[in-house]
Amino acid sequence: MMPLMGQVNFSYTGQLAAAAGVAEVVLDFSDDAVPLRRVLDELASRHGSKWGELIFDDAGQVRSTLLVIFDGAQVSGDKEDLTLDGVKSVMLMTPIAGG
Repeated sequence: MMPLMGQVNFSYTGQLAAAAGVAEVVLDFSDDAVPLRRVLDELASRHGSKWGELIFDDAGQVRSTLLVIFDGAQVSGDKEDLTLDGVKSVMLMTPIAGG
């Protein structure tokens, strides 16, 4: 049995939490450099199509408008290339409309 590298806490706000039916999920990983995309695919399988539609665009790519926060700091760049290398918490947020 491979030892676990650690747990990562995934939290959701707003529409994502509503679509998932939960505001938080804790996942265990045995590898430090887990691709975020792989985890999002897995979470979409767990949480259903409505959640997946909020995460992925019509072309199947991670939405550019999705806010991703690793350990309290918003990450930038191509979300398809991000890895959870030593990350302990991930917050996913959809854009907030208002004025």
